[in-house]
Amino acid sequence: MINKRNKNNLILVSGPIKSGKSRWAEKLIFKEKNVTYIATHEVIYDNKDWIERIRLHKQRRPSHWQLIETSDISSSLKSIDKGNSILIDSLGGVVSKYLNYDSVKWNTYSSLIIEKLTKFEGVIVIVAEEIGWGVSPYTESGNIFRDRLSELTEKLDTYAKQSWLVIHGRAINISINSSRI
Repeated sequence: MINKRNKNNLILVSGPIKSGKSRWAEKLIFKEKNVTYIATHEVIYDNKDWIERIRLHKQRRPSHWQLIETSDISSSLKSIDKGNSILIDSLGGVVSKYLNYDSVKWNTYSSLIIEKLTKFEGVIVIVAEEIGWGVSPYTESGNIFRDRLSELTEKLDTYAKQSWLVIHGRAINISINSSRI
């Protein structure tokens, strides 16, 4: 059984691509004073759609929010003051960055992420992509990505004060409206 000692500060927001999960996460943390936004996906400069998506995300965020662009969230947590709030968008960027890790190294790293997140004293809102609702990947790396992201999200959910599913621009509090299996 996982120790749930810091259950009051972690909020998980998941949903499929373009569901509105980032907007919902921003809304949940909007009233916090000092927010650090950790953007985990690498910028792909030759992909115009990706650049536009990043531009829209930046445009929505308040200008006083601090921005850290990194996939190494465990290291970046060291530089954020205890009283600050954090929005991490998203776990998929973390998983994809460390996809080349073997399972032992990945399990060690993902355990470190969970430890750092659950020990942080401020509010943390984490965005996670919901995957696996459609066609299963036909590549080994696609299956590894799907499995690791799903497992990391599920583990973090056990610590979450709130867990939201966002789909079609609508948010459902699944921590209230569901049962664990």
